[in-house]
Amino acid sequence: MNNGRVIEYMGIEFVVEYSKKFDKDLQTVMDILNKGIENLTHADRVALLRVYRPAWHDGGKIEGITSYDSSATACEFCQKCRKAAEGKADHICGYCYDYAQEHSFKGVNVRNRHSLNMLIMQSVEFTKEELELLECSKIDRVNSSGDTPNVTYAVNMLNIAHVNPMAHFAYWAKNVIAVQMAVEKVGKPENMTLVQSSCILNKAVKLAKYFDIVFTVYTTKEAVDQALANGAGECNGKKCQDCGYKCYLNGWAAGQNVAEYLRVNKAQRAELEKASR
Repeated sequence: MNNGRVIEYMGIEFVVEYSKKFDKDLQTVMDILNKGIENLTHADRVALLRVYRPAWHDGGKIEGITSYDSSATACEFCQKCRKAAEGKADHICGYCYDYAQEHSFKGVNVRNRHSLNMLIMQSVEFTKEELELLECSKIDRVNSSGDTPNVTYAVNMLNIAHVNPMAHFAYWAKNVIAVQMAVEKVGKPENMTLVQSSCILNKAVKLAKYFDIVFTVYTTKEAVDQALANGAGECNGKKCQDCGYKCYLNGWAAGQNVAEYLRVNKAQRAELEKASR
């Protein structure tokens, strides 16, 4: 397998000549989107959804869950957040775990697919009937990687839940405004928990309209313990299935702050400890 080459399409970088299957999928999407969104036929829109790939997780923290992902690398909102985090030790986006994964030694395939999935969902607002074509599990997550790039993406994510009423969804977002605008357009699904992620480490954000719980990352075990003592729910990297899928099954009280211990490497941990002195 070669190292491929990078091309840019609609502001997103893709690595091609790396996977024949992906190259074919990317070309399909480009050919369709180049027609102009207003000119797409129903067949075009179905073809885009045939390319879209929800991810089934057979291991790791979210084992047993299907995720509909954005891209930590390609999402413009994420890019702005990483820029805002520069020089700020207390901004979570400066320690982005998903971004690191997408740029790991074997991350190119994941980065490509996340970026293509995001491009499809941020470009076209599909009908509910069209979205019924997508795979769905009993437990599903929106944004295992990345965040919400725009309102179109958020509308599609909400409507995926609307057309799968027997499934349970949790939607993680820092881009609160885009999600709120989508809710006001298509309504909030009864089977979806909206999880507002705190941008600042060790500080739970004030719960926004339509959101159900807050997810906050803490830099030290002492900070986690203090948050739990103050009433926070515990995540701390436990597998969702071991937790009982509380974020998905309304297992937390309304407005609950859920605490997680920051996952970083040794160098980043040392930087945080230095900043906290």
